[in-house]
Amino acid sequence: MAEFTLSLTGLHARNESTIQATQDWERGRIDSGTLNAAFRSDSDSLVALQKEAGADYLSDGQFTTGWQDFLRPLTNGLEGVKKGAMVRWYNTNTFYYTQIITGPLSGNGNAFWSKVERRFLKQGKFRVSIPDPLTLSELAEDHHYGSREKLLFAYADVLNKELLTLEKNGVSYVQFSSPALVARFTQKAISKDGLGQLGEAVRSAVKGVSLRTGFHTIFGDASHYIPDIFDAIHTDDIGFDFTQTDPDSLSPTKKGIIAGVADARTTYLESVEELKGNVEKVLDRTGTKKITLAPSSDLRYVPRVSADAKLRRLGELKRELGEK
Repeated sequence: MAEFTLSLTGLHARNESTIQATQDWERGRIDSGTLNAAFRSDSDSLVALQKEAGADYLSDGQFTTGWQDFLRPLTNGLEGVKKGAMVRWYNTNTFYYTQIITGPLSGNGNAFWSKVERRFLKQGKFRVSIPDPLTLSELAEDHHYGSREKLLFAYADVLNKELLTLEKNGVSYVQFSSPALVARFTQKAISKDGLGQLGEAVRSAVKGVSLRTGFHTIFGDASHYIPDIFDAIHTDDIGFDFTQTDPDSLSPTKKGIIAGVADARTTYLESVEELKGNVEKVLDRTGTKKITLAPSSDLRYVPRVSADAKLRRLGELKRELGEK
């Protein structure tokens, strides 16, 4: 009998009032205290909704100016990096600042921890989503290492310090989000050897860490990497964007599966039966004992009302599956 859990998978959509407050702050119309109050109210409402929906890991939505883009904590928090041009984040309407690598990467391990809304740590098991080493290395502009492999493992070493800090301070789950592995619009798929190299980088990133970890492939079809991904990537859970990856392409595994069944890129609200059909395929194909019901990626790409509705629907799905 499989265990079903529920979780968000990354940055959540902000309320319209928070978006307006962010714009007002950027234009100097309000001070940082007013902006922080807006973020605080927004994350409070999101955590309350997660509890109502039955989420097993809580997220603060990663609502701070430090998470204006997915890479920002490291762009601003590491030595050896300077902020470059603003570039579109894959095929979305959001943007990030390029990381320009000017010297050896180093940090004190607090880049992500410093952005966590710590008041939620005592309210339940807490999770954080971060970029995986491949995404970081492929999106960076390297002026120092001269080798994608060297940069990959340099990022892995940085992430290891970050994970150790998060664990020490009470974070229960870290998810690596990996669009780079599957959203390869102008590049070939990673080879089997390349997947193994990524796996070794992930192994380095989680070395000495006992919190639960996941690796979620977003924005693309991961079927090319199945079944190798289950052995190559050294995390407890492997995630798939099932708006892109056919569940029938899966193979048996003892890993947990992050089932990204709710489409995070559209306002269309799937029925419980639609979502349940894909989850049942995942069960049939993998035989896994643990499935995390989740959005296909971050829910920041749709309006807040739609993002919240999708979370509620996943909660309904969890309750129905739990009644079987």
